[in-house]
Amino acid sequence: MFVLIRAGTKNAAKQVVALLEDVHSVLAAGHYDVTEYAAAFLFDANAEGLPATLEAFRQDYGARLGDLSRVDHAKWISTATIPVGVFVFHDVATQTGTLEDHLAPMVESWTPDRYAGATAFIDDNKRPNDAASHDQAKRLKAILTATGQFGQPGYSLSVILREDLPSEQFSSSPASKALVEFLEGVPWKSRKSGVSSSVSEV
Repeated sequence: MFVLIRAGTKNAAKQVVALLEDVHSVLAAGHYDVTEYAAAFLFDANAEGLPATLEAFRQDYGARLGDLSRVDHAKWISTATIPVGVFVFHDVATQTGTLEDHLAPMVESWTPDRYAGATAFIDDNKRPNDAASHDQAKRLKAILTATGQFGQPGYSLSVILREDLPSEQFSSSPASKALVEFLEGVPWKSRKSGVSSSVSEV
């Protein structure tokens, strides 16, 4: 079983550790067919960058998960108490960035006219104190959400992406492909014969 964790912030370690302890306690009772679980952590590098994000993860989760010294982006380690993997959304060149940096080109490719119109609307109307004025990720979220309101008026960005964005955009996205490859690479201790693990692109 995957425990796929995309915490709202990098400061959610206490709540996440509590969740993992609950999962462990439930499975340790031995009343379920699930005998193994793995934790996949998804983070944004943000302005702090990839190395700092990985180091913060080691510091925040080492006490619960054990030896995280070899943790790296898009890799799994088996030196922890359970299989642990970390995937950090970032730009390869700058080592910084967020998930939105990968989503924006996908949405722009899907509907360039609406994306351009939404960009102009947000940039022309954002005020100095608005989050979109001083946070690039929030600016992109505003643009992406405005772009998708034609199909899903009033709904959140997650609904827009799930309901409207064509699957071809995910299949052609390098970040999406890398994420799927990462999730499929979990090092389970045992695999039933003839059963292969597969993860749909997200």
